[in-house]
Amino acid sequence: MTNGWFAFAVVASTVLCAGVILAAVIMRAAWAQRERESLSVSDLRAVEESAILLIEQLRSEADRAVSEADSRLATLREALAELDKKLEGPKARRLIRKLSASECGKETKHTLQSTPRPISPGRQQILELASSGMDSANIAKATGLDCAEVNLALRIANLPARASPLHSR
Repeated sequence: MTNGWFAFAVVASTVLCAGVILAAVIMRAAWAQRERESLSVSDLRAVEESAILLIEQLRSEADRAVSEADSRLATLREALAELDKKLEGPKARRLIRKLSASECGKETKHTLQSTPRPISPGRQQILELASSGMDSANIAKATGLDCAEVNLALRIANLPARASPLHSR
């Protein structure tokens, strides 16, 4: 998908440069033909130099755009690689299944709720700590998980996440 964006940026930059160059050449030819008698050689040279300068500026702008697209593509690839690593773990797979199941509709929810699932040790620990009265921030510290993961696990289990005393003020 990211290769598509990169290819699109390269093609768009090339087409833009070619279009501007073609427009400049056509305008120059039309102008030269219409104004040939009234323009001096120095005027024609000035127009030619201006067109060459414009073409150079367009090329440098296209190079800058391609460079920026390359940089953004590299950043996206890094982010996708990091996301892929996070999604490879068993916790992430279970979470994705549960989230996608919660968005599938009532029939799927009913089917999923009727089939008991084993609770993972990490989720079991979160539920035990929550039932003992610990807030989600302290559960996150105790389990080494992100606070959002703890809150999500508690929401999946239909337990209210208790706010830490710092957040209740």
